[in-house]
Amino acid sequence: MKLHEMNFRDINQQIIRIQGNEIVKQIHSMKLDANGLIAGMFYCYIDHEKGITFELLALELEDGKYLIAPKEYSYKLRCRPLLDEEIEILNDVNREMFKEKIDTIDEIYKVSEDILKTRYIKEIDDSRHSEYPDDVRVFLLKKDKNPEACWVRIIGTNERKLTGKILTKTMQDFDLELEEIIEFGTMTMEDNSISCVCIL
Repeated sequence: MKLHEMNFRDINQQIIRIQGNEIVKQIHSMKLDANGLIAGMFYCYIDHEKGITFELLALELEDGKYLIAPKEYSYKLRCRPLLDEEIEILNDVNREMFKEKIDTIDEIYKVSEDILKTRYIKEIDDSRHSEYPDDVRVFLLKKDKNPEACWVRIIGTNERKLTGKILTKTMQDFDLELEEIIEFGTMTMEDNSISCVCIL
């Protein structure tokens, strides 16, 4: 299955295998040249600021051997160049081999319980950015203004509404600044789709 076909919840905090010409190119760009390189083994996690991220754990060679990435170094890849690559979740890998590196990543990129809760709200999935799961498209609604969408980074929830900071400028003047905190919820549209909305 290709990366763009997978839900972020399925791969988050999983060890995965990525294969394809682009992944080989990206690994070589890290100066990790290896003869017969065919795939990489990665730990996938969500960086709240930079989105879906892959930390290299090992290189897979065509002779079936693996080269373990030095644990004292960090080799990261972001989501965008890998969207069309083949991806496989490796459930049978001995995670103990990589425990120190994985534990460090989980601690560094740990988010609040509120943000964690919002990652499991499936009804806003259509509004999520495909590479940045904590970023959602929110429609601003205000009297005498046309509805306008902007990107908002979720920072929490108060159970009834979500809160987030504005990431993009609007064409109209909604009297909102970049990184200003807003509250927003969801609304069912005429076509029965669900959108995130902020009523100002």
